[in-house]
Amino acid sequence: MEELLCDAAMRGDLESLHNIIAKDNYILDKVLVGSFKGKNPLHVATSTQQAEFVLKLLEIKPKLAEVIDAELGAALHIASANGDLQIVEALVKLSPEMCMARDRDGYNPLHIAAMKGKVNVLKKLIQTCPRATQVIVDRGDTILHLCVNYNQLESLRLLLEIEVIRDSKLVQSKDANGNTILHVAVLGRRFEIVEYVLNSTEINVNAINEAGWSVLDSYFFVQNHPHGEDVDDCIENLLRTAGAKRQIKHTMSPKGAEDLAQTLSVVSSLFATMAFQVGVNPPGGVWQDDSEEHPAGKAILAYKYPKSYSCFVYFNTLGFLLSVFIIIGLQVFRVPRRSGSRVWFLPMTSLFTIMTTLFAYTYSIIVVSPKHMDITYTILVLVIVWAFFMLLLPVVILVVDKRARQKDREKISRSARDRPRLLPNAVGDNVSSV
Repeated sequence: MEELLCDAAMRGDLESLHNIIAKDNYILDKVLVGSFKGKNPLHVATSTQQAEFVLKLLEIKPKLAEVIDAELGAALHIASANGDLQIVEALVKLSPEMCMARDRDGYNPLHIAAMKGKVNVLKKLIQTCPRATQVIVDRGDTILHLCVNYNQLESLRLLLEIEVIRDSKLVQSKDANGNTILHVAVLGRRFEIVEYVLNSTEINVNAINEAGWSVLDSYFFVQNHPHGEDVDDCIENLLRTAGAKRQIKHTMSPKGAEDLAQTLSVVSSLFATMAFQVGVNPPGGVWQDDSEEHPAGKAILAYKYPKSYSCFVYFNTLGFLLSVFIIIGLQVFRVPRRSGSRVWFLPMTSLFTIMTTLFAYTYSIIVVSPKHMDITYTILVLVIVWAFFMLLLPVVILVVDKRARQKDREKISRSARDRPRLLPNAVGDNVSSV
């Protein structure tokens, strides 16, 4: 019998409805108490937009309007999504409090209508239950955030034309990531929405989100994103005209930063190679034979021009160390935060590999330099100190990163405590057992 009723609801067959009820007067009561086998016939008829069938069901059993399905929500959710104004009017007339009911995603019927752009339905729902516009969904989105996320300018326009909403804190509200509706509009490249919000509200154009970005920072992030080439410069003009400023100075896109890192790595490797070659093969070469004045294998330049040779070795070693520092720094600092030991393996391997090259360079300098010069001792001390510093660098980075993560957790925890609480589900307690 339940299957026949659902089939009749899908087809909008009123004659079958009367026949089924004549055979089982309590079949609709089974829906109310949760013993009905199958889908709620009101939900089925609403989904297929069988208005006459819906009206008849509500006439026979008005309490059906308050039944909430675990997946679909209330019939009002379905009617709002479909934009069926006739069914919506019938449902809210019998049970206006259903405007506060939530589906499994935390949306009430006003949220659904706004996201779908069903302006006529949204207008009716607002008139019925204006306080439902203040409900915040589980992710911290307001109904205005939903309009912007789903690019529903007309829904947003309707809401902001209501003085209570336009002048309320809802316009300045932030989502779970600290984004205002203006942040969301810019990140979504919604030019028309950006223009409308700036012209129609007194929103804070320099609000900062959880990432520390202002609205203008968000614009430049989208502009510099690999897929952001089509961003309209008019958005920047609108923001700057409204007084928007950047919070993050001299930012660089991820792609630009990656290109710069690759360029620095190549150039630094080239300089390190040149410095190494010049160090182990000094200008002028080395003596090929032993004599009273010089032994074989020592740098000729050190005997001919000892002061110049000392300057050459110091500057060449300094250039080599700086090049190696850049190479290692690019390896270590590019390790993502919250990374595990596997991600650190390659940078640390690279570090020890370069260390072996460094000591090979130091040994070569000592070999080709005369013993009577103090330069060999100075270079050896310099290299040992530098090597100790480079081995200590990853440890320092890990400690700093750990403290930064702790501050992030504390910041998020404070943000969660300060975030507005969700409004109570006015009907959830009453119908949860149905």
